[in-house]
Amino acid sequence: MSTFMQLLVSGILIGGIYALMSMGLTLIFGVLRVVNFAHGEFLMLGMYGAWLVNSTLGMNPYLAMVVVVPAMALFGMLVHRLIIRPSVGKPELVVVFATMGLSILMQNVALMLMTADLFDVPPMFGGRSLAVGPILVKAELIIGFGVAIGLTALLRWLMHSTYLGKAIRATVQDREAAVLMGIPVPRIFLITFAGGSALVGFAACTMMPIFSVFPTVGLNFVLIAFVIVVLGGMGSIEGALIGGIGIGVIQSFASYYVAPAYGQLFFFVVFVLALIFRPSGLLGQKGTAQLGVNT
Repeated sequence: MSTFMQLLVSGILIGGIYALMSMGLTLIFGVLRVVNFAHGEFLMLGMYGAWLVNSTLGMNPYLAMVVVVPAMALFGMLVHRLIIRPSVGKPELVVVFATMGLSILMQNVALMLMTADLFDVPPMFGGRSLAVGPILVKAELIIGFGVAIGLTALLRWLMHSTYLGKAIRATVQDREAAVLMGIPVPRIFLITFAGGSALVGFAACTMMPIFSVFPTVGLNFVLIAFVIVVLGGMGSIEGALIGGIGIGVIQSFASYYVAPAYGQLFFFVVFVLALIFRPSGLLGQKGTAQLGVNT
C-alpha cells in the first residue's frame, strides 16, 4: 500500500509540473488558435536562463523567476512581432512551418553557444527528501506543484474577473465584434503570446532543479505538453492541470510496474483513446478547436 501511495503522490506532483509546462501552450492556442511547435525550445531557453542566473548571480531557480519570466515575456513579444503576427490569417501550414523553423533555429543556436553538454544546478535543500509518514517527496516537486496550482487559480481569476480577461474572452468569441466594441485585438494577441511565453518561464524555473538542460531538452517535453493540452481540452487551463496530473500518474505507475522505458508509451495510448472517445478533451467543449479558450 505504501508503494502505491508513493507512486500516486509522486505522479501527482510531477504531473503538476507537466501541467505548468503546458499552460502557456494551451493559452496561446485558445486565443490565437496558433499551435507553437517551438514551445519545447521556449522551455529550453527558459531553463538556460535559470541556469545562467544561478551560476552568475547565485540566485536559486525559484528566485530566478524575477529575471527569467519577464525575459521570456519579452522574447515572446519579439517572436510574435517577427513570426506569429505575419502568419496569422494565412493558411495553417504557414504557422506550422514558421514555428518549426524557429524550433530548429533555436536548437542549433543553443548547440553552437552551449555545446551538447548537460547543465544543471546544485540540488536544493541538500538533495534531501521530505518524509510525510511512509511517503518520501522532494521539496522541489512540492514547490512546482504549488506554483502550478497558484498559476491556475490566478489565470482563472484573470480570465473571469478583470477587464483584460473579458477582452480576451470577447476576442476569442468573435474577433470582428471585439474590434467594433473598441477592443485592440492585435494588442490582445501580443499580450496573450507574451503571457504564454512567461508561463513557460515559470515552468522552466521550477523544472531546472529537477532536470538538466541541453539544446534538445525541449523535445523530451514538448510531446508531453501536446498530449496534456489535447487530453485536458484545447484552450482549457483547468483541463491542462487535470491532464498533466493524469499523465504524471500514468507515467509513474507504468514506469514502476512495467519499465521506465515504457512510461511514455502508456500515456500515448491514453492520448489515442481520448482522441477516439473524447476528442474535445476532459474539460473541453465541442468545437473548442474552432472557438478557442473555454468561456
